[in-house]
Amino acid sequence: MAKFQWQGVTLIAGLRFRRIIFCLLIIIVVAPLGLVCAEEESADSVTVSVKASKVSLPDRVAKRMELSIATVGEQVIVGRKVGEIATNREAYERIIKEVFDRVLVGYSVERATITAGKVTHIDVVLSPWGDIVRDIKLEIDFGAMRPETVSLIKQDLGNLEAEIRNILVGMPVESVDWSGGVTKLVIREALAEQLPEFRANLEIVPGPTTVVKLALLPAGPTVQDTRIIIRSQSIPNILLLEARPPVEEAATKLRGLPVAFVERHGDFFNKQINDSLINHAVVKRYGLTLNVNISAGTDTEVKINAETNKYRVTLEGLLDVGRKEDNTSAILHFGRYFAKQHEFFVETTFITSTVAWKVAPGWGYHWDKWFEAGLKYDLNNQCSIIWAKRDLGKNWSLRLERLADSGYTELGLRYKLHEFLSAEYVFTSDTKWLRLVGNL
Repeated sequence: MAKFQWQGVTLIAGLRFRRIIFCLLIIIVVAPLGLVCAEEESADSVTVSVKASKVSLPDRVAKRMELSIATVGEQVIVGRKVGEIATNREAYERIIKEVFDRVLVGYSVERATITAGKVTHIDVVLSPWGDIVRDIKLEIDFGAMRPETVSLIKQDLGNLEAEIRNILVGMPVESVDWSGGVTKLVIREALAEQLPEFRANLEIVPGPTTVVKLALLPAGPTVQDTRIIIRSQSIPNILLLEARPPVEEAATKLRGLPVAFVERHGDFFNKQINDSLINHAVVKRYGLTLNVNISAGTDTEVKINAETNKYRVTLEGLLDVGRKEDNTSAILHFGRYFAKQHEFFVETTFITSTVAWKVAPGWGYHWDKWFEAGLKYDLNNQCSIIWAKRDLGKNWSLRLERLADSGYTELGLRYKLHEFLSAEYVFTSDTKWLRLVGNL
């Protein structure tokens, strides 16, 4: 029994000894492997920082340099063992320095310092040589644009000259050829964001005062022609003819401009058209309020509604096609506004076929700019007439007149062909006809 126990102790002791030996072997074998693994670790990526010792580098130029150095550094360093990079650090630094002494024209590389690691860092210090850019001059060719449009474009461009100055001032003159690419990129980005309707031809002339030449060219369709429409429901349109020349002159300033530019600056060009007319004699004479609307396109339409809140004077010539009696006439409407919505008026009708006159005083109430209604009295036939008018949108309107005593009703659907001519289809209980209306 004692022998058995001794043998068991011996067996147990042997197992423990073997475990100890096995653990020691693991420590002896694995530990060096771990050291080998650490020594065999490779560089996976490269980071770069660039600065100049005598002048400050613009951020965008520094980033461009860093990207260039990182590209070369990745070719030289990524995939190499960290230990190898650390051992041969001076050789790698010399390669970086020699490459960029040749590539970065206008600068010499004072030093390039490599910090080896899985993410290897390259620190580069530059010094400029030769003359440096002390100022810039931005020359913009606006072509045949009017001074007002030039001012508007300059306003859109904002601080472009300051942005260019921040990039070039302090750079070696010799470096402008390649750093000018950054300048051109800045200008194109500014145009795309602030002036998308134009493209630019660029030229950079290096020197202590570097000249940046910028020629603006329209991008997309441009305004080729303009059409002027001046309308009024308050006074005869014929009185507005003398107001056309200044409007036409102002509208010619739109020609050659990109359609999208005119649309984006609609308020500006509306004001220009309004200002060309606001002090005109006819506007002051009748106390007109102007509403300008520009519909931009290759054929741009400039529409002006000129109204007065004091008087309403209209003169219409009527020609009825398909009606035998009293088929030509002229109607003069003279009204005076009292308060804001009430109008008292006199309508005088001259019938050319019988050389007869009809006079009808009346009253109208303007509910809004779309609808009006009222009552008038025919002095010749001594009868009351109820009337109403409704605008149906662009160029369309509906007219209703009803004789209170006889019940005779006349309904007219009118379409305005242009500011001086309309066509109206007239319906009555007995017949219908086409009426041409000259809006004088």
